[in-house]
Parts: sequence; structure tokens; C-alpha cells
Amino acid sequence: MKDIVITVVNFFAWIGIIVATAVGYFVTKGNYELIGALIGFAVGCLGSGVWFVLSAIHQNIQTIRDIAVKQSQG
Repeated sequence: MKDIVITVVNFFAWIGIIVATAVGYFVTKGNYELIGALIGFAVGCLGSGVWFVLSAIHQNIQTIRDIAVKQSQG
């Protein structure tokens, strides 16, 4: 169940990057669309990056736990 939740949230994190880029583009519409899109992309990556790091840490801890359980059983 946890893997499904992590996968769904990862999907929305990627969507968040796309939305942040689009919002940055449209907020700075005029002469600075490219700069706004880049700033939006950076903000989206920063926000989603936190989730991706936490997700990777969780996956590594889960793997370490699984190995420890296998070794203790046999």
C-alpha cells in the first residue's frame, strides 16, 4: 500500500513541476515569459525535490529493513 501512495504522490510531484513552470510563464507574460518559466521550473523542482529525497530515503530504509529481517530469519 505504501508503494502505491508513494507512486501516486511522485506522479503529482511531476505534475507540480509542470504546473509551476506554466504558472511562472503566465504570471510573467509580456517580455519575460522565458525567465518566468525558468523561475517557475526552479521553484517546482525545489518543492518536488524535497518529496523525491524523502521518497528515496524511505525506499532505502525499507530495503535495509527487508535485508535485516531476512538475515535474522535465516
